[in-house]
Order: sequence, then structure tokens, then C-alpha cells
Amino acid sequence: MIYTVTMNPALEFVSEVTDFEFDKNNISDFDLMLPAGKGINVSRILKQLGLPTVATGFAGGFTGEFVEDWLRREDIKSEFIRIDDNTRINIKITGASKTVIESKEPSISHQELQELLYYLSRVKEGDTVFLSTAFPKNITETVIERMIAICKANKAEFVLDIDEYYLEKFADEGSLLQNISVKCLEHMFKTKIDSETDLLKWKDEIFDLNSKFVIVPFVDNKVYLFQGNSVYAFEIEQMINQKRDFVIDSIIAGFIATFIRTSDHEKSFEMANACALASLKTKDLPKKFQIDDCLEDVNIIKID
Repeated sequence: MIYTVTMNPALEFVSEVTDFEFDKNNISDFDLMLPAGKGINVSRILKQLGLPTVATGFAGGFTGEFVEDWLRREDIKSEFIRIDDNTRINIKITGASKTVIESKEPSISHQELQELLYYLSRVKEGDTVFLSTAFPKNITETVIERMIAICKANKAEFVLDIDEYYLEKFADEGSLLQNISVKCLEHMFKTKIDSETDLLKWKDEIFDLNSKFVIVPFVDNKVYLFQGNSVYAFEIEQMINQKRDFVIDSIIAGFIATFIRTSDHEKSFEMANACALASLKTKDLPKKFQIDDCLEDVNIIKID
């Protein structure tokens, strides 16, 4: 089974306004409400690709119910720990640019945290757990340490999507897959990465990370896969700024789905990038037919 952990989910309200003006009464062209969160996005893409998952984490109030109801309608099993606080609401105003308002995060009690850790203790060999460092501010990074320890003790694989503040702490934990942003690499290696040439200067250090696969998105409009002693790349020409999170989550889900089935990292990287392309063509996450349509447009290049 695949478990996705979203510790800080949200009800996301997206409003598309062509000519947004501050201090004015703006009329939206299009509105959309979605469940948001990295683990939730990964579960939703995996469902489209035919893999069952269990989405867990924290959810509270009517906003938490919205998230769970949405997943239920998509036939995705969810087992969130119910919390006293409300799940947050994010407001995104898109158009020529993007403005984001994130509401105050919920406070997670010690008891609620222990319940989630106890729930995760059920994972076993053959399971895969998706973890990210997107968690409420009253939780420290020790929760990730404990979740990784649970996975290792139970011989379950785990996938990491971590930010620059925690990369050095968790990069060598032995994950199946890590998504590492350019910002994270710059923080870790104390350098500036503006091009493919800059990135490849650090390939040996990336290879040395204790992870089977490392994905580095968006250098020279390319997504990179580091595996063993090989580097693969795929160019995404379209503008991705406003859907950056969707694209990254789609890449992770596409890779996981195919690798679990085939153990073929090249096919997995192809599917990852098909999911990325498809996510750029929709207002929400893509459906299976949209991903399939994009697969024929994917041509990965082995750089080294």
C-alpha cells in the first residue's frame, strides 16, 4: 500500500481574475475549490494512474470535512487524524500574476501527533510512504525523524519532498526518491545554480546522497533525474510558475506509480514528465486520459 502524509492540508479557493486591481471590486472569471496539500495531490494523481493509496495526516472542522469528502468522491481512502482546530483555507487569485493568502495554520496537540505516529506504525515491508516537511509551525522536524524511523523499522520504503531548512538533516536517510529543489541544493552546497552546467558540477555530491533516485526540477526549464551514476533530463517549455506545486507533485506521483509497477527508472521518469505536462493543461490535477495524451510528447535525454 502507498500512504501519503499531509500534515498541513488546506481547502484551496482559486479565483481567476483577468485584470485584478488592488483596492477595487474585482469580478472573477472562474472559481474553483480544491483540497490542497502535497500528499493529497500525490494520492489524487496515483488514483488516476490506477494505484490505491491511503491519505492520512491531520484534518479538522468543516474545511477538513471538505478535504475528506472530496477524496471520498474520488474513491480515495482517507484516514486523517481529526483535530480540534480547523484545517486552513488558502486563497489564490490568478490572472496576469498570482496572489496567495494563506490562513493561520492549525495547532496540533501532542495527543493528535501521537495518534498519527501510532497510525503510521502499521506500515510494513512492501509499503511506500510519502513524506514532506510541510507541517504546522508548532510541530518540529523531529516528527519527520520519527516517521522515517518507523518506515525503517518496518522495512517500508519512503519518499521525501523536503525544503532547504531540513535537507541536510534528512538527505542521507535512505529514501526511495527525493525531490530536491534548486534552492535546497544551493543551501546545502553553499553555491548558486543558474544553469545545467552549474547543476552538473555537483552531480557527484548528488549521487553520494543516500537515495535511490533524486529529482531536481526546473533548471534551464528542465527536470533532472539522478540515478546511480547517470543523469537524465526532460525539458518543459511551458510557463510553470503559477502551477509549480502541482507540477512537482505530479512528477513525484508519476514516478512512484510506474516504478512500483515496473522497477524501470527510465519509464518512470517518462511517466513523471507526462504527468507534469498534463498538469499544465488543466485548472486542477490531470485525468488519466490527459496524462496518456502527453506521454507521446515525452522524450527524455540521458546526459551522463
